[in-house]
Amino acid sequence: MNGLSQWARSHKPQVAAIAVAVVVAIVVAIAVASGAFATSEQQPEQQELRTVDVTLSVTADHGWDENSTPAIAHIEGNDVDFYHAVTPDADGNKGTSTVELAEGDYTVSFVSPVNSDGSAFDIYDTGAPVDITVDADAKTAPAVNCPMAQIPADKVTDDMLADIVNKTKDAIENGDETLKGDAGTGILDKLDGNVAKNPNASDKTKQEATDADKEVDVNKEPAQTTPSAKTDNAKTDNNAGSQSSNNGSSNSGSASSKPSKPAHTHTWVNHTATRQVWVSNWVDVPDYETKTIYGGQLYTEQPDGTWLSNGETYWFYTDADFEAFKNLIVEKMKTEGYCGNYVNRTKTEKVQVGSHKEDHGSYSTETYVDYVYCTSCGAHQ
Repeated sequence: MNGLSQWARSHKPQVAAIAVAVVVAIVVAIAVASGAFATSEQQPEQQELRTVDVTLSVTADHGWDENSTPAIAHIEGNDVDFYHAVTPDADGNKGTSTVELAEGDYTVSFVSPVNSDGSAFDIYDTGAPVDITVDADAKTAPAVNCPMAQIPADKVTDDMLADIVNKTKDAIENGDETLKGDAGTGILDKLDGNVAKNPNASDKTKQEATDADKEVDVNKEPAQTTPSAKTDNAKTDNNAGSQSSNNGSSNSGSASSKPSKPAHTHTWVNHTATRQVWVSNWVDVPDYETKTIYGGQLYTEQPDGTWLSNGETYWFYTDADFEAFKNLIVEKMKTEGYCGNYVNRTKTEKVQVGSHKEDHGSYSTETYVDYVYCTSCGAHQ
């Protein structure tokens, strides 16, 4: 720059000014090309992903227990679409679970369970889909309540069952960890057995429930429950064009997104309990009635004037038997020359008229799995 100053002093002012301006322009262009004027605001900023634990509470009026399939929550919104299973507790008819959701708006709906007798539940007359907003700054976290009213097995139509089967398959295919692995296999087994118990289930629907485990990958990676962190590119827009032209491509997507929080993988362990169960033993038991049987006994007069029973008693039920009794009297008159008397007699006795079955069973102690729990976080299913 000293050489430039000396040159300027030796030339006319106008010429010097023009020359200096040209030099400055060249220096600025070089600086821009080298990124000397770039600021930290040109780099994409990642927005912090804030999450909230949302409670899902399901209650049934009757029939929901450990032998039923779970109530399955379908959670949609904020760049996620996944399913989460809610199972009944040890006492049955109610269950609670939590899901971690990022801030945003969601819609939560439910898929009906199928009980061991083939009955199901009315969800949408009692627990319609719920819209919630998740806000980490809110004083209370959102809670979704789903009341269910039982539909008796004979009132559950084949169309209802087919719909539940299809939705349950979708749920396990696109579910979080509560619907994967052994948990998913157990749900499909219960679905198969419980649908078969329904008197209205068609052969087609039963077969679809049976084949569900062949169509659904229970070991598939659990669905993403929180969206990937978003990159704020607003501050780079002014420089995007110049950087693209200098580098040959845009840098707006070069910054990697912050990965979502990895889903916790449960380690499920069976919890066992004991209960008294009735072991049947059906036997045939005779049925009796008490009947009166009519008859008579013969007496003859002895030479000494005493009366003596002939010791022969004939009991009769029908006229034919009574005829035999009268013939006996005639025979006595012929052989003995006379017949003194006879006396009517009756007796009662029990006569078998049929039989019935009775259960002569007894109670036995049975060990069963009342729920499973995660050894690391304590979650229950």
